[in-house]
Amino acid sequence: MKTIFRFLSTGVMTAAFLAVAATAGFGQDTPAATPNANCADIDGHNALYTKFTGMYNKKTASEIRAALATGKEYLEKFGSCEAFKDQVDFVKPHVVRLEKDVVVADEREKLAPFFAQFDKGLAAGNPDDVLAAGKQILSVRKDDMNIAFAMALIAAEKSTPANQFKYSDDAITYSKLVSSKLKGGWQFDRKYNEGPKKGSPYIGIGTYNRDDRDLATSELNYAVAFQTFYGKNDAKTALPLYYEIAQGKYKDDPRVYQAIGSHFAKEVIRINGDIAKLLAAQKLLKTDEEKLAMEPQIKDAIGMAYGNAERAMDYYSRAYKMAKSDTPAAKTYKDGLYKDLGILYEGRFSKKDGLDDYIAAVMTKQMPNPTTPVTPVSDPEPTPTTTTGTATKPAAPAAAPTTTTTTATKPPTKPMSKTVTTKSTTATTKPAMSKKVPRR
Repeated sequence: MKTIFRFLSTGVMTAAFLAVAATAGFGQDTPAATPNANCADIDGHNALYTKFTGMYNKKTASEIRAALATGKEYLEKFGSCEAFKDQVDFVKPHVVRLEKDVVVADEREKLAPFFAQFDKGLAAGNPDDVLAAGKQILSVRKDDMNIAFAMALIAAEKSTPANQFKYSDDAITYSKLVSSKLKGGWQFDRKYNEGPKKGSPYIGIGTYNRDDRDLATSELNYAVAFQTFYGKNDAKTALPLYYEIAQGKYKDDPRVYQAIGSHFAKEVIRINGDIAKLLAAQKLLKTDEEKLAMEPQIKDAIGMAYGNAERAMDYYSRAYKMAKSDTPAAKTYKDGLYKDLGILYEGRFSKKDGLDDYIAAVMTKQMPNPTTPVTPVSDPEPTPTTTTGTATKPAAPAAAPTTTTTTATKPPTKPMSKTVTTKSTTATTKPAMSKKVPRR
């Protein structure tokens, strides 16, 4: 930053003299360039330059805008003056910077109240404030994934059966948005300022931050799966998501397997209702021939009930083995899984003993893909019972092996138990332990 003083204006006078000489010598043949009269205005230059250097590094939007206007005025008046080259070279890049800074400053001041609302909402655990403010911020800063990540996590955390999954849509929307950006290569652009992770990059705001890229992606995918399954009651969409995250960071999380198992358990209940209707309709038929004609339909339905029961037991067995019991809440959750397994097992095999062996056998097998069709299960036929004058009724199932097989007894005369009682498997109840999983 240099100031030109009057007694050092030789360069200006020389430039003016040369301009006059050029005009006199060649005026008849070539139009002369009009000299910049401002180049001789040393006082005016010094005053405007000093004004600019006193304001070019201000921070507020109004100050930046004023500095930009002053810098542009300076360049317009003195930008072509060779005598002021050093000063011009100083002003030019700052004018370019200020043109960018004024946009950022205007945006910052416009969003300031929303950032305040956002931070206050996060601190209070108020998803309404966080989501309302976050949407305003993202309308301007569309690629601010730190804001979107915090929105996704708090929406997923606060969307529960108690509020009828009020924030499911927001949890799904922002989880998908951030997950897509991460898969597309978006890089963490924040770093911890203190603590053991000082200097490490992370994504998020406040306590809703993660420094592990794979974990962040898995957590977002889990939020989508959970809210889709329970909040939107859309198992068809959620099952492949659950299966995907079961291959990664959430492979040891019992909630994943419990959710999948509960889907097939509900299928058992639905099919049991169909079987009950078929049996009631068969009972009303008048002839043995008509009753016997319904047997294949009833048998097929029971085969599907058995197939779904074995699918449900597979996933419940995995959930049970992975569940902890180190706290009262965790033990209640694990016990609930075992109780549900017992109901399904007894309904499938008409016995109670052998459940622990069944669970152990499941854990030696590869987890089935829940999106593949369920195969009906038929137990081996018992020795037929001959009766006179009436149709042969289906016999109770023969003793079944303690592991899942592809053979099955003749179906019983009543459907499997319709009740899977514990809260851990109902779609209207958020799975237990959801708040016991470490924040990581």
